[in-house]
Amino acid sequence: VNLYARTVLTADGMWFLGVEGNYGLDAAIDLDEKVWERGGAAEARRLKNMFSLGEGLQSIIDALELSHWVGRLLKHTYPERSEKRVVMRITECPSQMARVRDGRGEFPCKTVETKYFTNFAKVIDPKVKVTCLMCPPDHHPSDVWCEWEFKL
Repeated sequence: VNLYARTVLTADGMWFLGVEGNYGLDAAIDLDEKVWERGGAAEARRLKNMFSLGEGLQSIIDALELSHWVGRLLKHTYPERSEKRVVMRITECPSQMARVRDGRGEFPCKTVETKYFTNFAKVIDPKVKVTCLMCPPDHHPSDVWCEWEFKL
């Protein structure tokens, strides 16, 4: 499962870099938003059906942990959890780390990830609101890439 998750991420990264190289970063971000907006909903729908997930914050956490991206590729924690609110903190992001390593700088992924997480959560429970607390291009500590709030 981890191999295929990594392969999907690699294919996505190569696709993105190809679009960025040919048409520029803004065009690549615009297309990436559309892909991940629909992709987040599709993945959540498949997970919800396959694992008979219900509604609520725990079901969103369960779906995220089963996802190819969050559950398999991103190092993350849930530093705040209650019945009405969960905060997810991403501490290692392979995509960002690769961009920085390759001299491309941080990817301003806030709009892309907002669409992904919002549509992912909406499929699991339409009552849950997703808020980005911090995500590039926002300033962030060196040990945290982004934070997301899921709130009933």
